[in-house]
Amino acid sequence: MDDLKLGIMGSGQLGWMMIQEGRKLPVKFGVMDSGEKGSAAAICDFYMGPNDYRKFVDECDFVTYEFENVRKDGLEYADEQDKLRPGLLPVNLKKDRSLEKNYFVSGGFPTAPFTVAETTSEARRSCRDFGKSVIKYTSGGYDGKGQIYVRNEDDIEKVEIHGKCIVEELIDFDCEISVIGSRDSSGKIVMHTPSFNYNQSGILAYNYAPFPNRKAMEITSRLLSRLEYVGVIGVEFFLKGDHVMINEFAPRVHNTGHHTLSGSSISQFEQHVRTVLDLPVPDANLIRPSGIVNIIGRGLDSDLLNRLLSNSGTRVYWYGKNDARRKRKMGHVNLLAETVDELREKISSTMELVYPDGLENYL
Repeated sequence: MDDLKLGIMGSGQLGWMMIQEGRKLPVKFGVMDSGEKGSAAAICDFYMGPNDYRKFVDECDFVTYEFENVRKDGLEYADEQDKLRPGLLPVNLKKDRSLEKNYFVSGGFPTAPFTVAETTSEARRSCRDFGKSVIKYTSGGYDGKGQIYVRNEDDIEKVEIHGKCIVEELIDFDCEISVIGSRDSSGKIVMHTPSFNYNQSGILAYNYAPFPNRKAMEITSRLLSRLEYVGVIGVEFFLKGDHVMINEFAPRVHNTGHHTLSGSSISQFEQHVRTVLDLPVPDANLIRPSGIVNIIGRGLDSDLLNRLLSNSGTRVYWYGKNDARRKRKMGHVNLLAETVDELREKISSTMELVYPDGLENYL
């Protein structure tokens, strides 16, 4: 058979890992991006700039995206050619947080109470109504960027917004979890075991699985079906007692699914490649407790590399970025253990190795 061709819009580390995991299959990978070429561009089979989007789409059997903020005309052309997976709806919902939130409400999905504000006075009024709240600009921003936390009247008086925002009640949740799932073009849904996530300053520091939650998996399954989704999705949830609320979804492979590279019967990346190319996708079984520690805002010297790799069940993924600056994800460490307790200990010791001065000094 001739090799299938999968086009990836965006050239970052998610595309890089997608290509790495897809190399075991007879698939050629193309990458399209603008500006600085990321790590995926270094290992793809062909690369094109955004002005060649028609040629890029025509060259590929299917097209996917590893980042939401890619060129609209390329996405629309791929969708017109019936090659875009996931389709336009999921990525359009992510381009405006208010659309995403309203989609949750219209579908009966549980989410935190929110309002939409377009002026500072509207935002301040909503903050007073909620008591404690978080303001998020509806477009742009990720990893905690573009967010304002409001906890008291002094904070409210300081609020100034410059564009459309959602004002969301600040939930005093017990923890955050994620579900990585997929749906193929026939409607078959496959899901990984949920993971526990620890974030600091809005950025994922580490996570681990298993952290079972049937409600979250049921909600993810319903969301996949309602979106008529094809590909892998990452869905983040807040847990408060027995109550489960969607925080947000990502229409692509996701940082909270990187643990599947080591601990699962199929990684989220191979799962995505198979799903969008109409190849069979098996059940996603957790083989051993697994987790990750993100490497943020720092480089990786030989001493740290050797100390990390000396720990059994450890793999290091380095994204090849040149500029290690605060808040920037430079790589991650995959960890395996026999028990969840052992895994938590490994995560703790790895955090101490990666952030000897405390994580807050790298964010």
